[in-house]
Amino acid sequence: MQSNNINIKTLFFAAIPSVFVIIISVFFDNIYQNSISGIASNKEVVAMNLWYYPILIYLLFIALLFWTMKVVKEKLNEGKSSEKELVKTIEKWSGLVDGIGTALPLIGAAVILFTIGLGKENQKLFLELAVPFEIKSLFILASAKLFESVFDEFEIQIQEIYDRNKGTSQEPQFLKDTIIEFKNMPDQHTLDEMNKTIAAWKETTENMKDPQFVKTLETLLKITGRS
Repeated sequence: MQSNNINIKTLFFAAIPSVFVIIISVFFDNIYQNSISGIASNKEVVAMNLWYYPILIYLLFIALLFWTMKVVKEKLNEGKSSEKELVKTIEKWSGLVDGIGTALPLIGAAVILFTIGLGKENQKLFLELAVPFEIKSLFILASAKLFESVFDEFEIQIQEIYDRNKGTSQEPQFLKDTIIEFKNMPDQHTLDEMNKTIAAWKETTENMKDPQFVKTLETLLKITGRS
């Protein structure tokens, strides 16, 4: 029986680029703090530390991946789902990860517009909350796009397992069809009759080439007026 185990190591390697993006986002706060010092009219501006925000969302991505693996492996072990159904299931959860990564920067943009609309007196809120939230959300968007490669690798492994199991399950049916084909072969008596028929047909064909047969055929045609 073929193994349905997923190679977690290859999934880990596929996730490395997205992990790097999350790591960079964690160290972004210090850079941002230095860049905005002294901006708001002699007011001290300290951006909200959202270092944990991309990490929490990335953990959600991983949770969705493992949930997808659980659902797909159950379908695969049941043997009732087609390859298309399995791929659609993976694409559904992969699309959810992409949707979350896309939605968060849009929410951040809305927050920025909202704080701008509050006027200059709320510039501190704009710099401390809206801008760092939006930038962190863009990091999450980048990681979500890179995380798609993990789902792609998982999909490839599932297709390989499905094709392997499908080939194994079809082998007995192939042998069964072969046996039926041999059972339907004609018996010896039928073969003898077929050989006699072929021999008679061959003899008739040879006789048609006889000059006497040709002369007789021409005479008959003259008598019937068809020559």
